[in-house]
Amino acid sequence: MQRTTIAITGLQNSGKTSFTQRLLTGTYVTPQPTYGVDIEFATYRDYPLQIWDLGGHMVFRKNIWQNYIKQASAFVFIFDASNLDTMFESAEWFWKCFAWIENKGLPVVFLANKWDLVEDKEKTMDKIASGFRLDEMTSKALDSPFRFFFVSVKTGEYISDAMNWLIVKNFIDKKNINTKILTLDLFMKVDQFSIHIHDNTVNRNNSSDIISTYFKKWQNSESNIIEMLEELTYNDLKVFIFSQPNKSIVITTKSEVLDKSIFAQIIEATNNIDSIEDIYSYVNVYENTKQLLINSFQADISNSLSCDIFSDFAETLTN
Repeated sequence: MQRTTIAITGLQNSGKTSFTQRLLTGTYVTPQPTYGVDIEFATYRDYPLQIWDLGGHMVFRKNIWQNYIKQASAFVFIFDASNLDTMFESAEWFWKCFAWIENKGLPVVFLANKWDLVEDKEKTMDKIASGFRLDEMTSKALDSPFRFFFVSVKTGEYISDAMNWLIVKNFIDKKNINTKILTLDLFMKVDQFSIHIHDNTVNRNNSSDIISTYFKKWQNSESNIIEMLEELTYNDLKVFIFSQPNKSIVITTKSEVLDKSIFAQIIEATNNIDSIEDIYSYVNVYENTKQLLINSFQADISNSLSCDIFSDFAETLTN
């Protein structure tokens, strides 16, 4: 698989090198200033990347940015959201960079970094969107795919969301690689009833047997299930089963690659559902699950989720 080249730009101290190092090491590394360009090779979710970390000082912006950005397969611009004093200058350079690639159809990712340091997040969000005129990018999205993320390179918050989106645009959309989640089933036991959040797409036809078998097994199991993640192949599908005593997730896909952090995220979203008094909160679980799937680039399935309740209380609860 050919490497995709990512040009990472932004003013000095915005977090470009720290972002690059997080992709390389998975951890936060206190950066040294980049002079010129640092070229790094990385693999993210089994997809090969070549990263161009471009120095943010004025001399580098004027002399090297254009050459690298025009040769890249994707463009990432990073802004320090904790320092709005640099917004005017950053916005000027963001649009200069975009003008160099506007007719090339490259994916564009805008990262508002250091989100963990921002206190008034709603106000800051509005200022950044307005100051960078990001609404104008949405009108160009048909030709140049664009996505805006608030992230923290230091904590790792939302970095995987941004990279998942970029991977889709560079490898999957362009090369028709099918890594989408075909089916999702979330089972929850709460008191005397069970909640089943699932997709209702035609893709279930190829995996309904194993899902039905697993559901019956899980329904009848004792509460001493050991937490575990199983992987198996069924009808040319990859099946991931994450089990807990009162929660379980079954995901099927045609890909070997799956960001397994999604299991922990979905489980976390369900942690407040512990008793019958919380039953009406399943709507929040449903919505949270949809958003988690959207963030993990599974928009197709997320639009088709359904929720069923199995118990003696079902008739009462649905009236």
